[in-house]
Amino acid sequence: MKFAIRKVVSENGNWSYVGVDKASDFNSFTTDEYLKFFDECIELGILKAESYDSERWILVDENKTSTILFNTINFVLELKRYTIVMLRHSTNRPSTIAKELRQIIWGLKETNFLSAIACGDLAEKIRTYSTYEIGKIRRLSRFINFIGSDGYSEYLDILDGLNNNKSARLIRSLPDYDSMLRYDYYISDFYSNGPLALKKVYFPIILWWKFSSIVPMRPLEVAELPKNCVFKDGDEYFIIITRYKERRSIVDDYRTNEGKKKNDEPSRRSQTIKITKEMFELFNEYIEVYQPEEDREYFLNLKFQQKNTRSALADLLNEFNEKVIEQHYGQRSVEIDGYKNNVDEIKLPRLGDTRHLAFCSMMLQGYNPLTIMEIGGHENINSHLHYSRHMDTFASSSINQISRAMTELILNGDTHLVSAGISRKNIAKLSQLGDSYYNLPKVNGGRCTSKNVPKTCPPTECIYCEKHFLFDDDKAYLSKLQSEKNKEIKTKIDYMKHLYSEISRKSTIDRNEQIKNSANELNALVKQKALLDTYQSI
Repeated sequence: MKFAIRKVVSENGNWSYVGVDKASDFNSFTTDEYLKFFDECIELGILKAESYDSERWILVDENKTSTILFNTINFVLELKRYTIVMLRHSTNRPSTIAKELRQIIWGLKETNFLSAIACGDLAEKIRTYSTYEIGKIRRLSRFINFIGSDGYSEYLDILDGLNNNKSARLIRSLPDYDSMLRYDYYISDFYSNGPLALKKVYFPIILWWKFSSIVPMRPLEVAELPKNCVFKDGDEYFIIITRYKERRSIVDDYRTNEGKKKNDEPSRRSQTIKITKEMFELFNEYIEVYQPEEDREYFLNLKFQQKNTRSALADLLNEFNEKVIEQHYGQRSVEIDGYKNNVDEIKLPRLGDTRHLAFCSMMLQGYNPLTIMEIGGHENINSHLHYSRHMDTFASSSINQISRAMTELILNGDTHLVSAGISRKNIAKLSQLGDSYYNLPKVNGGRCTSKNVPKTCPPTECIYCEKHFLFDDDKAYLSKLQSEKNKEIKTKIDYMKHLYSEISRKSTIDRNEQIKNSANELNALVKQKALLDTYQSI
């Protein structure tokens, strides 16, 4: 189990960089250190017990106590150490920790304390569990990672598989990639060509879409961006985000000299993230061009009542979808789980969908899981793993987007392309080679300009080589390559999902390098598939 033990790396005025110091598991601390943490929790008043060896521990929240009885047959030492680490280093409240401990103890008893025999029966048991019971049994996964997964890998395989079980976790369904691409186009077109009066009203939606689909943010975090959230330091640009849900360390809260905090205050923490110059200018444009009210409480000028800023942003999005997407662009909205029957139908994204897109994008780019955890505002390294369910859709979206761009460039006769040879099929024959194209040797469904085939050929299919020109009419060959490339992409994504799952148990430099390399390989496969789709369509 990996807990984020956060520390201030550097400070400058009112902002700071926050990084991950280290991660914790059963062997992270010595016995003396665990005893020291126990005494510290007693002194802070968040734990009551006669001694470390007592069977009865009481976890104390501000207005609530929770009793835990360590009367199990096995794993008493491990459970106590888990409790100490949670109290000392996690960001959860004592009452939340107590609830999780009861669920873990229940799961241990259900599995006969993780016995090998019970493992074979667990999959069958899960089929009879209620949604609540499935939620409880999943708590075992983090406990197993804490004590060490050796000998319990089969349990982890079963429990990790519950991430894709709808009854185990209600994982959000996203709009299809075609709807996402069209929505992005409409947002961009509205930003470039929309009436100034309307853009002044709906600019918060433009910011929500363009920013939170890159940096994972909860809707409330977007709605309550600090009033002066962006700033420049030298040649670099930053944004300050108020993170919600994940709480600060209980120990840090009780160590302050200010006494106990208000109930909602520990659920917030400030995070500073580096952004691009373009994103900084987009935020500045909102202030300088559209001039929101000076006395507004937050960065976005939302009309809300009784502090319900999230609802205000949701209402603005609904209004934008109705007046801009539906009325102006002539689209008809379809339910997320419904079917599109016409070209003018679209599945509209919800506020929280961009957070999923951002996580998928970071995972497909091969970001280190600890970096994803920190940027996404998570407390536990496992928290973002279920977002990998959408990696397939995100990759399909990227292929479609690149292919459309390639096709447009080819049809417009643009030879200045990012990828070498993308438009060569049409352009080369007409302007570069002329009739000499037909004198070139035929090689693998096309013709080749190389004079030294195959001695200088790269280790890849001919179609991806800049010296190769595909036949116009060889659609069967293209279809075969498309099918093969789809399988390669699926295999690579499955492998990346496996790597992200594994790194949550044993984070190593090798694992990080494997993720980065796999992301680069996947990116190459996506571009190759986009090229095939382009050739097939023109």
